[in-house]
Amino acid sequence: MAERMRRTLGGIGRSLVTVGTLILLFVAYQLWGTGYFTSQAQDQKKADFAKLEAQYRSTLPSTTTPAATTSTKPSVRPRKKPKSSPTVKADRIPQFNEGDAIGIIEMPWESYAIIEGTNRDDLKKGPGHYPATVFPGQLGNAAIAGHRTTYLHPFFNNDTLHIGSEFKVKMLWGTYVYRVTQEPYAVDPSNIGVVATLNKKRATLTLTACNPKYSARQRLIIQSELVVTKSPIPKPYAKPVLLQHGNLGSNENQSLRAGLDGAASSKNPAIGWGVIALLIGLLWWWVYRHWRHPFTWLAGLLPFIPVLIAFYYYLEQALPAGY
Repeated sequence: MAERMRRTLGGIGRSLVTVGTLILLFVAYQLWGTGYFTSQAQDQKKADFAKLEAQYRSTLPSTTTPAATTSTKPSVRPRKKPKSSPTVKADRIPQFNEGDAIGIIEMPWESYAIIEGTNRDDLKKGPGHYPATVFPGQLGNAAIAGHRTTYLHPFFNNDTLHIGSEFKVKMLWGTYVYRVTQEPYAVDPSNIGVVATLNKKRATLTLTACNPKYSARQRLIIQSELVVTKSPIPKPYAKPVLLQHGNLGSNENQSLRAGLDGAASSKNPAIGWGVIALLIGLLWWWVYRHWRHPFTWLAGLLPFIPVLIAFYYYLEQALPAGY
């Protein structure tokens, strides 16, 4: 009786240790493993933006002057043109598709490609621009969201920004410097008014990330304003295309909900890969129990690891996001 109790308690203990280990591995995957995928995406998006920038600048009007001709008239010194950004018209700002790289944000700790869109897939690639707001480098309020603890955690250190802190945003039409104007503060996730344009004559930029760290309970807000003495002239305010068929609340709430809710399409694959991982794990345990040899242990580990990673991948997709 005592021997049976000892074996039962030992089996329960080993099972709990195994479950705890798998949970810790999943947490490690979320915090660091997801960063690998984002890092790969960032390299690609930065390269895409560099190509787009080269193509865009090649379409700008030539600034070369015609060859000098002989004339008896005295030369007149031309007036200096006012400082402006490379583009000459507001409508030269291109239309971006969701998932495109639209610029580079240079934070004090690192630079990241900015992705057009704020749904789950967009934010997995890097900081995302709210489509219902103007672009950085335009009059009005632009807004960018980013993960804080997963997927390379680009906004992990946003709470270290304070009044006077500066960061840059490189767009196709110029590089703009923004200065933080308020101390970081938290709001309810439903408060999307923080990304709305309140003054169409000022160029401002709002950064949003989840708060506190490792939780999606609130949003950490960073408010900043264009430093005009260090930046090109911003483009005029133009109503974002997304707002032409709706209002900020409905469109942005839908976008935020898409980023926070779990992906329903990932639930069945997560269950399927979980079952496969369980079966391989049980088979691994049974074989090793009967043939205790390092080779047996290694033979079970090799198929188990990739299946476990696949399970973690789809499980993370199916769970509500923790930015």
